[in-house]
Amino acid sequence: MSARKAGLVVLAVQLALVLSVGAKYAWERHHCPMVWTQAQQFDPDQPLRGRYLAISLYASACGLPMGNERFNPGVAPKARWWTVVPAVRNGELAPKVVSDTQPGPTQSLSLDLGMPCDYARLSGTSDYFIPEHAKSPFPLQKGQELWALVTVPPSGPVRPVKLAIKDATGFHPLNLE
Repeated sequence: MSARKAGLVVLAVQLALVLSVGAKYAWERHHCPMVWTQAQQFDPDQPLRGRYLAISLYASACGLPMGNERFNPGVAPKARWWTVVPAVRNGELAPKVVSDTQPGPTQSLSLDLGMPCDYARLSGTSDYFIPEHAKSPFPLQKGQELWALVTVPPSGPVRPVKLAIKDATGFHPLNLE
């Protein structure tokens, strides 16, 4: 096989891989449940940050069993935590508790003691890309909250699709396109 043909084969394989990931995300966006959930933006500790927002997502722990209690150095004095898979219940992000030995991807859900049950934080972060020409809404003003519209796939972490700011005047989806 010539070098040109080998290069074209490698190009075709790479294109197929990229297109399959794009097709999977497009299918999930149109067929999986989507829900607005509160989010918090933070500055990641990574050398290559790019033009994206690193956000952590909140979910509801209301109705979950007691959970385990643990001490996290440097965070809150105590928190309850659960091993969960993301799910939607009653129009909100309300993960399902699974066993620690559950096969497949799981996440941790933690709720600091003394916080309302709908302020539990999902482990990990989600990255939301902001186009180069878009004006960043950060830092938020006093009284504003960041919200994210997320897709909840059958397995794996939730994926943010759109952002909004909630304040005293209402809910305002951001047009960052």
